[in-house]
Amino acid sequence: MGRFLIFLAILFLIYYIFKRSLSRVFGMGRPSKNKYKKGPPITDELVQDPVCKTYVPKKEALVYGKKGRLFYFCSKECLEKFKEKE
Repeated sequence: MGRFLIFLAILFLIYYIFKRSLSRVFGMGRPSKNKYKKGPPITDELVQDPVCKTYVPKKEALVYGKKGRLFYFCSKECLEKFKEKE
């Protein structure tokens, strides 16, 4: 009886190792707890339009420089209003 239990334990160990190696090779295995994949982190900085006070992604904003400062605008209309106030 003792030999039979040892044989079953070795057989189970071989099965377990084989299953884990196959899951790594073929990407099988337990599904992730998080069913939604994470995308890349959002790295674009938001800047505030000085005229209408809305926030715009920096890469999409219109840029205007004045006295060594940069101002960011959401639209041409806001940029023109800012220039008129000067």
